[in-house]
Parts: sequence; structure tokens; C-alpha cells
Amino acid sequence: MTVENQFVQEWLKIHQNTLVGAELADTLFDYLDSLPWETSQLQWSEVPHLTIPFADGDPQPAWAEKFTGTPIGRHSHILVAYAPGREAFIAARDEVLADLDLLYASSPGARYFCGADMLDEAPILAVRDFGEFSDTGVRVGLAAAEES
Repeated sequence: MTVENQFVQEWLKIHQNTLVGAELADTLFDYLDSLPWETSQLQWSEVPHLTIPFADGDPQPAWAEKFTGTPIGRHSHILVAYAPGREAFIAARDEVLADLDLLYASSPGARYFCGADMLDEAPILAVRDFGEFSDTGVRVGLAAAEES
């Protein structure tokens, strides 16, 4: 899946967002590559994290509130990335979290995103404040919180 996907394009039409070049997605994936990995996802036993599982009907707008006390919850926006070298986008945190399943539909395996803020319409990434979406929920990295 990419930003060209029909579902993503429809979502982008109704939500305020900023399309960003592949270099910002690469910044996130370069950081993730510095962490320990298993075959197809982070080796979470080696990465401090919090798991936010899905309940019936999640994700949804109220589900986004579960991220308030997490590192990613400190940011106003989220970078949604699909793969290294591919265009990504930045949108409001709560809107992205409420629709994570739609935004990552048809994407096999774990998918990664990170916190972002906008300063004078310029994106500022917080790659250390990242999350992993899978079919059971989201794991949020806590390493940045431990360093604070």
C-alpha cells in the first residue's frame, strides 16, 4: 500500500494533510533500522514499549485518547509512512490514530509511523516517538520517554 492507494486517496481528500517526499519516510526507517529486528518486525522484547490492543470497533476517535500519555501522544501530528523510498504524509494525530486500520488496509505485516509537529508549515519529525500497527493493535516505543 502507498499514498496512491484508493482508500488512502479518499482519506486524504477529507482530512487536512501534508504530502511529504520519500526522504522523510527514509528518516523514520533509518532510525528503525538502528533498532533490533526479528524477521519482519521489531524485536519488541529488546525495545521498551507499551501495547495498545484493539477492542471491538477500534480504532475509532475515542481510541486515540489511549495515546495521550505516550511519547507519540505528545505530538500534534503523525507521519504515516508505507516503505522506505516512498512518499508519505503527515496529518493530525487523532485523525490518523482513529483511522489507522483504513490507512494501513491491504498492507501486509507490521507498519510504522512516528510523531511529528508542524512549525510554520514545515514538518519536524520525532522518529524516536514511533509506533507499529499490526492486526492486533499498536505498539508504541517508549525509549524516548525513558531518556526524558
